[in-house]
Amino acid sequence: MRFISGAIVGAVLATSMTYVATGSAQADDIVAPPASAGAADVSSTTVPAAPQALSAASADGSDLVAELPARGTDDFGLVGVTWDSGFDATGMVVEVRMRTNGTWGTWQELHIEGVDDTEGGRPGTEPLWVGTADGVAVKVTSPTGLRPAGLKVDTIDAGATPSDPAAASNAVYRTSSAGTVTAAAATAQPPIILRSGWGAAPNTKCDTPTVSSGIMGAVVHHTAGTNSYTAAQSAQIVRATQAYHMKSRKWCDIGYNFLVDKYGQIFEGRNGGITRAVRAAHSGNAAVNTYTMGVSMMGTFDKSAPTQATKEAVAKLISWRFGLAGIPATGTYSLGGKTLNRIAGHRDVVGTECPGAAAYAWLGEPGGLRASVASGAGSSTPITQMASRLGAGMTGSLVAAEYPFYTAPKGTKARYRNLDIISSRFGTYAVKDVVRSRYKSRGAQSGVLGVPTTSQMASARSQVRLQRFHHGTIYRVKRKNKPLVAVAVYGRLENKYISRGELRGKLGVPTKTQRKISGGRERVYFSKGTLTLEANGRITVSVK
Repeated sequence: MRFISGAIVGAVLATSMTYVATGSAQADDIVAPPASAGAADVSSTTVPAAPQALSAASADGSDLVAELPARGTDDFGLVGVTWDSGFDATGMVVEVRMRTNGTWGTWQELHIEGVDDTEGGRPGTEPLWVGTADGVAVKVTSPTGLRPAGLKVDTIDAGATPSDPAAASNAVYRTSSAGTVTAAAATAQPPIILRSGWGAAPNTKCDTPTVSSGIMGAVVHHTAGTNSYTAAQSAQIVRATQAYHMKSRKWCDIGYNFLVDKYGQIFEGRNGGITRAVRAAHSGNAAVNTYTMGVSMMGTFDKSAPTQATKEAVAKLISWRFGLAGIPATGTYSLGGKTLNRIAGHRDVVGTECPGAAAYAWLGEPGGLRASVASGAGSSTPITQMASRLGAGMTGSLVAAEYPFYTAPKGTKARYRNLDIISSRFGTYAVKDVVRSRYKSRGAQSGVLGVPTTSQMASARSQVRLQRFHHGTIYRVKRKNKPLVAVAVYGRLENKYISRGELRGKLGVPTKTQRKISGGRERVYFSKGTLTLEANGRITVSVK
């Protein structure tokens, strides 16, 4: 029989990891399918006032105001303490200890988190991931001798580990031999495990999230708790954290925008889109929550630094997200009554130890997070090399930093104001001017034309330039006293046009892009005729 009464929390748990690899919300992006369902279990009990005889038992002179004696529970993995709003918790200390494998551990402090009026809910401590425990004790001391009303301890069982942890391998960044984070491809979007992949619970008002005009910086956190967990358990930690934030703190969703584990796996946090400036609940300051991204490293880093895999993943994540926002890695900005570094620690915003002394030192040390993100902005990839050769005057400003796409033959893409650059096994090529517009109208790299296989080049006709793609060609035609036009010809009709001499043949120059017409047919118009793909698969050639 359960000793601490519980409530079942409806949640969606994953049986496999799911990834997203998109740099923008375009039609050519691929979104991963949803995972299967499951449940998380949150158990809550009141922490009563301490007996009168123990009310002055604290060594530092603070009063012991509440105590839950050690007791057994059902198995749980995460613990946190909350209380009713309206209490000044300055100086209050909350400590817990757990029973694991029949042995009671030492007391551990749960740091109190700041709150802001926009998120609402209940004040509380950071959640503490303990792995597996079946007993809990709580004590609370206060310099005022006052106890907050509604004091409760919640123990959370996140549910079963996803059944296919090997599926997470694509998100693991291998440890590099260097002591600093490698900057290669830092501005490309790293693999990110979607909410559907880690089993996010459905939320309420966060289903229509608050989105600001853009982020101004990043705030780095830790989740607190043991650093000993498996790659498969990471999804449990994220689910348990969301359950604590939603069911115990009464927030609409998990408080962070992203979470990163010690294996370098990146998890999508709060609902609303990985490329959007979604307001989260990560800092305790309303303005900072609204205009920054919250990244939480999974573990405790008071004495131990994050793993190299974590460092690399966090640097790549922030490099990519800053690239989308067009903001630098270094320098300061003012927000919410604070002056913050572009990459700040949680302790810079409110009075907390988060993200731990060792992690906080890493942010600003030589070769640390800020330096790695700053160097990543100029990282060398085929796309950045081409952009450098072309120059800012030709590319224009960066619109979407390099990100992967997974339609065959796979590759990466970056979008600039004046052109797109796409890299695949066929090479790295820019798509620009009216050709770019026509290409996008046909689905870009995920459409009927596929990836580019050449640059834009001269042709047999002086008024025509052309660019080849995996499944077709776009002809850029200069017309007398008329605007430039781009005409796409692809598939079997392109093959027929080329076989009949292309621009040198009797059909002449393309004038209208291939399109569907009545009767299930497709047709391309030329200056001297048409090509028609009939419903029965035959091609009809008409020459004037």
